[in-house]
Amino acid sequence: MRGRKAQAEAQLNWIFILIVGAVIMAFFTFIVMKQRTASEAKFSGKVSQQLNTILVGAKVSSGTVQEIPTPDLSIRFTCNDYYIGPASQRLGNRVVFAPEYLEGNKLITWTLDWNVPFKITSFLYMTSPFVRYVIVGEGQKADDLYLALPSKLNKAQVSPSDYAALRDEGDWKVRFIFVDQDTDAIPASFADVEVSGLRVMTVDRSVQFLERSAADPNMFTDMDVPFSYTEKEVLYAAIFSDRHDEFNCLMKRAYARLNTVAKVYYEKLNAMAPIQYSTNCEGYYNQNTNLKAIIQATDVYPLDLTGLTAIANAVSGLKDTNSRLQIYSCPLIY
Repeated sequence: MRGRKAQAEAQLNWIFILIVGAVIMAFFTFIVMKQRTASEAKFSGKVSQQLNTILVGAKVSSGTVQEIPTPDLSIRFTCNDYYIGPASQRLGNRVVFAPEYLEGNKLITWTLDWNVPFKITSFLYMTSPFVRYVIVGEGQKADDLYLALPSKLNKAQVSPSDYAALRDEGDWKVRFIFVDQDTDAIPASFADVEVSGLRVMTVDRSVQFLERSAADPNMFTDMDVPFSYTEKEVLYAAIFSDRHDEFNCLMKRAYARLNTVAKVYYEKLNAMAPIQYSTNCEGYYNQNTNLKAIIQATDVYPLDLTGLTAIANAVSGLKDTNSRLQIYSCPLIY
């Protein structure tokens, strides 16, 4: 009887030891995981702040291309924010065109001023060497677009006849830019690669965002209606973006700023008009019709072709007026 009781007590002791051991192990596992999570959050926050510094520096360096080494990280961009792990930063009034996700240990930034015709804002384009841009097309328009993109980009150009035989080179993402091409097929070699597309029609000056079709993964399908553009900086923006909704959000912000800046110039010129009374400069400032056309065209978004045409004509008119003012030694509009 005593032997059975002792045996039972020993079993209970072992069960108790196992339970206590499991609790202790769980406790220390929790502590380690919590410290790891806190460490990752701290790292993400630090890198996020460093990236914010990079973005600020790139914005003020118009016309420059930079390849920036970074820790091995994953960044998610939206219209208003960017995210690195649990850390996020607001973009504020910055206009940053980038793929939704970027991964790796290098970033490529390219900054261009958006002038219509005076400076409205700086467009910051961002990508990675692990994203490949393939220009599909031949002729002057395709050649010019390929040469206009920075040499630091992972880029290539293929003729339409060679497109179907194009091989995957192990890139993380591939974006096909079809210049005046109606191709919808995706080369067989890219069946397991994350791909996106953009159709550029240079005559219509429009872009169409494309994505892999869910119904037929070997084909592209349209993501949205075509977007018309007038400035090359907007075309580049569509190339660097891979989501039409984020692109549209950013362009809405850009055109809203154009509207605001045009109003500032309009009021400035109206204030200058009385000073130029009875001079050769009279008549160039008061109620400027070109600025008024830009304001009216950008009062609503999205802009239609009529609005874009009005802006293009107004830009031409402002440039001509500025030239005339220079001849007459009058204060320039911009």
